[in-house]
Amino acid sequence: MSPSPYKRIKSCWKLVVLCLIISIVVSSVQTPTSQAASVRLNKKTASVLVAKSIRLSVSGTKKSIKWYSSNPEVATVSSGKVTGKQPGKTVITAKAAGKTLKCTVTVKYNATVAEKKIKVTKQELSRGLLLKYTNKNSYPVSIVATVKYRDAANTTLTETEEHNFCLEPGKSTWLYFPKPVGETSNYIAYKDYKITMKSSASKYKGYSQDITQWCKPDKITANVTAYNYSGKNLTAAKVSVLFYNKKGQVTGYMSYYPACLQKDTHTEEVLNYPPYLSNPAKVETFVDYAY
Repeated sequence: MSPSPYKRIKSCWKLVVLCLIISIVVSSVQTPTSQAASVRLNKKTASVLVAKSIRLSVSGTKKSIKWYSSNPEVATVSSGKVTGKQPGKTVITAKAAGKTLKCTVTVKYNATVAEKKIKVTKQELSRGLLLKYTNKNSYPVSIVATVKYRDAANTTLTETEEHNFCLEPGKSTWLYFPKPVGETSNYIAYKDYKITMKSSASKYKGYSQDITQWCKPDKITANVTAYNYSGKNLTAAKVSVLFYNKKGQVTGYMSYYPACLQKDTHTEEVLNYPPYLSNPAKVETFVDYAY
């Protein structure tokens, strides 16, 4: 005997209720997973200049977000605002709704900002111009300086370029630009000179603090010793030599490039003074760069 209509309707309602219960249970289990899957960071890679900022944001959640920088010396992050500190790379991490989101940020050199912190002083010597550049940035920079001596018609008499490809933070470098000399070795009269400088991020790590030098000056020569304590085989090094008179004024300049480029090695050299710098009251040496 077939079931009555009433029983058939009751059975159908039980089936409908059971399907609704299953649907509610499934949706309650899947909803958090679905929400978590929709939480996204707006960028996976980004770039920013030193001293500039970009904004990162997380979508798909209203919960609080925690931000981190893997290298705060390169860039910091606060509420998604990433600010460049020095050239390099860092990973910005956002943690929200149980998910960890990452963005690799490249901080690029900002010449406009960096050059405001590269201080220059100049001193005119009897045979040339001595420039001292000091790096007040928190990272090494590469500088190339040029001096053009010009005559009364603004014609360039000579153009000399000097560089320091790894001027470390807080360090100074001395660059010397001789006055124009003619074919007979006589100085050419000039009206003025023009100084220009270009800078960029240094691709080197400097070790100037690990080059120790000793200088024992005599009347016409100086015995100098340089030792490489860096533990690295270096590519280049330069030492500046400044000469002073009895009044404590700089009267001359020369430089040399020590051969102590292999780790844990030293060199001993004899520097011959130029004739016009003989018998100085004082001689000082400074490591301009070592990388």
